[in-house]
Amino acid sequence: MLITLDGIVLARREIGENSCFIDILTDERGLIEATAHGAKKINSSLLSSASLFSYSTFCLNKNKMRYTVNSAKPKFGFHKLGADIEKLALASYFAQAMKFCTPAEQDQRENRQRDSVVRFLAVTLYEVLRVEKSSLSLETIKAAFELRYSAILGFAPNLVACDKCGQFEPECGMYFLPRKAKLVCADCYKRGLEDEFAALYPETLLAMRDSVFAKLDELFKMIRISGDAEKQFSKIAEDYFLYGTERTFTALEYYKKVRVTKPH
Repeated sequence: MLITLDGIVLARREIGENSCFIDILTDERGLIEATAHGAKKINSSLLSSASLFSYSTFCLNKNKMRYTVNSAKPKFGFHKLGADIEKLALASYFAQAMKFCTPAEQDQRENRQRDSVVRFLAVTLYEVLRVEKSSLSLETIKAAFELRYSAILGFAPNLVACDKCGQFEPECGMYFLPRKAKLVCADCYKRGLEDEFAALYPETLLAMRDSVFAKLDELFKMIRISGDAEKQFSKIAEDYFLYGTERTFTALEYYKKVRVTKPH
């Protein structure tokens, strides 16, 4: 049976001299492992599409539970990420996170209000690729990815208003309670309500809301943050995502090591 799907290659494992297994993120069937025969040959029509982070339209032959790449047409190549070790490390973290969180053979479009996971990753990788032309840093892109992906996975924090009084933007300021995934204004907050909390900078709260609620095409255009607020945004988003997924990621640890050693 032949099926045609748009997808992004999240991982690749070599087979012998000329072939490889590729893990493809798709909306219709979740994560697919497919064999790309001859993809490593210099004259192979699959050479580009079987590369890591390749965004392509794949024609797949399904035999029982096994997939083989019959043909592929590239839509966009993110191979230039490999020219910058920091960008590559961050993209690898995104790919590892989505590979872990995306089940095989499960439609990712069941909730019609949810973003296309393929388009979401493509938009995020594109923002990483062009970060020098953007007003955002890699750390802000990372934080926006973590909060938006939390929402896609179904555990978005409640960032609409104070959980107690319902105020959207109180003058007294907001606290974020990460383990309860909600906001509480300073007037309603009581010490001892939560061991962990963060008194949010206004810019942090706005960036968090934009990350969760903005339209996908506007996601990285909406966020404007820097300085201490950016550091807070980055920490909150990472801690929240790791707590929600109940794990850490080796690619994330590598990205952090690269950031420490690379001059900025």
